[in-house]
Amino acid sequence: MGRALRILIAFLLVVSVGLAACGRRGSLERPTPAYPETKADPSTKMSRAPARSLWIDRLLQ
Repeated sequence: MGRALRILIAFLLVVSVGLAACGRRGSLERPTPAYPETKADPSTKMSRAPARSLWIDRLLQ
């Protein structure tokens, strides 16, 4: 059992290192977008949602 476990661990180690080495070929730079990018508008950030109580809120009060 011990020898089979060692062989299994060694096999899994070789496979995991092999899969980690199979990276994406080519440039790792961000590709150019197919549409024009716009800057974010800070005035529309985090709009407020109406306060809703949950059933657990009544239990915690």
